[in-house]
Amino acid sequence: MKIKCGVDIIEISRVQESIENLGDKFINKVFTQKEIEYCKNKGKMMYSHFAARFAVKEAVFKAVSEEIKDKYSVSWKDIETTNDINGRPKVEMLFLKNNIIENIDVSISHCKDYAVANVTVLFKWKGEFNLEYFDSHMHLDDEKFDNDREEIIKKIYSAGVTKCICIGTNIETTKKTIQIANLNNFIYASSGLHPEDIPQNEEELWKKLEVIKRLAIENKKVVAIGEIGLDYYWKQDNKELQKKAFIKQIEIANELNLPISIHTRDSIDDTIGIIRKMKIISSGVLHCCPFNIELVKHGLDAGLYIAFGGTCTFKNSKNAENIVKMVPMENLLVETDSPYLAPEPVRGTRNDSSNLKYIVQKIAEYKNAEPEFIAKKTYENAEKLFLNKEIKNVRS
Repeated sequence: MKIKCGVDIIEISRVQESIENLGDKFINKVFTQKEIEYCKNKGKMMYSHFAARFAVKEAVFKAVSEEIKDKYSVSWKDIETTNDINGRPKVEMLFLKNNIIENIDVSISHCKDYAVANVTVLFKWKGEFNLEYFDSHMHLDDEKFDNDREEIIKKIYSAGVTKCICIGTNIETTKKTIQIANLNNFIYASSGLHPEDIPQNEEELWKKLEVIKRLAIENKKVVAIGEIGLDYYWKQDNKELQKKAFIKQIEIANELNLPISIHTRDSIDDTIGIIRKMKIISSGVLHCCPFNIELVKHGLDAGLYIAFGGTCTFKNSKNAENIVKMVPMENLLVETDSPYLAPEPVRGTRNDSSNLKYIVQKIAEYKNAEPEFIAKKTYENAEKLFLNKEIKNVRS
């Protein structure tokens, strides 16, 4: 359990001067509508109550600043002081997940010249409640979520998955992932043609890839080209066409300055050959990493990230621990590939991003590290790979 405190003292005359000089411009910038209505109903004491709420905002910010990733994204109005049913002041923070806060205690006082606020924030036990996860590869567009997609989205965010990428596999699924991403701030999308969705002839392939490229250009929530790669498990009579599609989508990613998400199944040698041959400008990730030492070695040599999902928790996964250990922390990502490949101990059920905690726990075990560190590091890595890039000047 963690306790943080914040104290602030402010001159009432300073707040009064700002209100008198700037009027609603100042009030509407700093205070919420509920705060404004409450304070304006206090008559001659209005300025004292405005000052007290200003002091609360400062005190709260001091108490929780360590938990804020982007301090510049927080505005004064994101901290609101109202009263509970007993008339005691209560604080709401609109920029932190409720599931990390146990209780907020606030006391306010003011005299003729000053307003004082004391805030004590009690955080929940530092365990899974306080962790944030980034699912670097999932398929919320899948029909398995058609009956309860909105509930699942709420569930995964409440579980601490505060960023994730919904991966496209063809034109139709890419459009659906973009739609889901546009409706949910914490979800991003990718645009790509999976090897299982390669058409039967080259002419049709180029047409589809033009659409894949256009979808990436026209939609700002698209942060990667994928899922692309090779899959000889289901089909082997179109290997050359799969290779051409893989190479062309790497070229599209290079042109747009976007990373790639690579799928490989029963095609290790050809995958290695292409990632050695091609220059991958904006990096990428070996998704659902097969436990093959040579593939991982060449992937790391090419500057790729390595993502581990539910398979690394399976009791019958050979070489999983050794492969996880050989991946540097700077190249490590986690994913669910949901609704597929649910990890132990929920293997065999419909997977979703809330199960990311089991993957993080297993990787922490293999790496002899704390789950908190693995969650934080993989979150930072995913942000660096997918979100800290600007697409080249092709978007309007």
